Amino acid sequence: MVSAAPNRPLFVAAEAFLSFAGAGIAGTLWWSDETRQDLPCSSGGGCAAVAASAWSHVDLIAVHHVSVALLGLIGYVLLLTLAMLRLGTEDARLDHALHKVIGLISAGGVLYSWFLQWVAYAEIGKTCWWCRSSAITMTLLFCTAALEWRAAQRQKLESLELERQEIHG
Repeated sequence: MVSAAPNRPLFVAAEAFLSFAGAGIAGTLWWSDETRQDLPCSSGGGCAAVAASAWSHVDLIAVHHVSVALLGLIGYVLLLTLAMLRLGTEDARLDHALHKVIGLISAGGVLYSWFLQWVAYAEIGKTCWWCRSSAITMTLLFCTAALEWRAAQRQKLESLELERQEIHG
């Protein structure tokens, strides 16, 4: 039996909210890239420098020169969809599986986001605060998933301990 965290609705709502916020950030970055519009940025102008760098686009297997912001938008929309599915399900197994997928996707997002933050700092020498806010949002999303997992594990251990006490009287 898969047990849910005690505050599951709060965790899932936080995942949905953070995914929505991240989609807004990534969508704004993608829109800026597509329309060649500069975003309001810090006084150092790091956003334009980061957006103009070779690191702002990647080559995928079949598609070349894909905006990293578009990949972020797709990732956040996927995470939002998974969170909304979790909100609507009563099936504990499905909820557990969706939670695992959210954890894995957000873990990958955290690693890639902070890798890009390092690139912006070390290779480009600038900071894009829009990109940084996306990295922070993805980190919070991962932390929410991890805290929920930890709370579920703690609850599982407590229920096992209660069963053990009932059996041994």
